[in-house]
Amino acid sequence: MSTQTKGYTLMELLVTLTLMVVLTTLVIPGWATLLGEQRLAAATNTLIQALTAARFAAVKRGEGVVLCPSTDGRVCAKVPYHRGWILRPAPETVPALETQAPVLRAWAGPRGAVAIHTGKGLARYVAYQPDGQTRQLNGALQMGTFRLCQGDQGRKVIISQTGRVRVERAPCDTS
Repeated sequence: MSTQTKGYTLMELLVTLTLMVVLTTLVIPGWATLLGEQRLAAATNTLIQALTAARFAAVKRGEGVVLCPSTDGRVCAKVPYHRGWILRPAPETVPALETQAPVLRAWAGPRGAVAIHTGKGLARYVAYQPDGQTRQLNGALQMGTFRLCQGDQGRKVIISQTGRVRVERAPCDTS
């Protein structure tokens, strides 16, 4: 009759733990990169969807609309777009952006460390006309680029003079 019990030896346990630590050390950096790329792609897709919705709303409603940054989802604000943005009917003047108006749709800012940068021409708002083109509130041509960055990975969302949107991969400066 055998009195031996089933179980693991201390050596087997140490080898298993060592393998788990080595594999975890190799996998975590790759996982973080993948997670960052997915956050960047999600933020880019959300911004493109918002710009497309703004263009569609202007054409459908037959009146101008603006997509502008907002912190509270109710009023346009002088903040970066990564804080969130709203779609609303276009006001007559730029100062009127910061007044209460019906919000057609609101978006929260991207999750994670995705930053959204713009040039001066798009910093306050993107205005779509009833014909689907982008124009400033004073009627001047409006086009430009949003740059989305997650670490050194980046995307450029480019708005053409006709209001169409396209995307390009672009490195971000991490210095």
